[in-house]
Amino acid sequence: MGKAVILTLVMVVGALICLPGGVFGFNPQDVQKLNSTNKCSKCDLSQANLAGIDFYGAELSGANLSGANLKGTLFNDADLKGANLKGASVDKETSFVGAKLSDAIWMDGTKCKSGQIGRCK
Repeated sequence: MGKAVILTLVMVVGALICLPGGVFGFNPQDVQKLNSTNKCSKCDLSQANLAGIDFYGAELSGANLSGANLKGTLFNDADLKGANLKGASVDKETSFVGAKLSDAIWMDGTKCKSGQIGRCK
């Protein structure tokens, strides 16, 4: 390989390694913490695949769930105050029944009003 090609590859790999949050976005330790304790306030779960998981009563205030796969995920009675759900994938099976959504950033980018529970109006 030529020097220019090798230098370009080194620069691309170096840039990927230095990206904040890594290539995947979410912090694997945060996903593990959430799975084991059902608590992960201010965690980085962006782009994580959380499809079909039951997070009943989970503590996720201030968590970054932007771009996460939440299809079929249950957040019943979970605390999502101030969480970022922008761009998250949901479906009709995803449930936020009773979830505290005050100041959460909803999937379409709108900010939930203070006191919102279960839905962002």
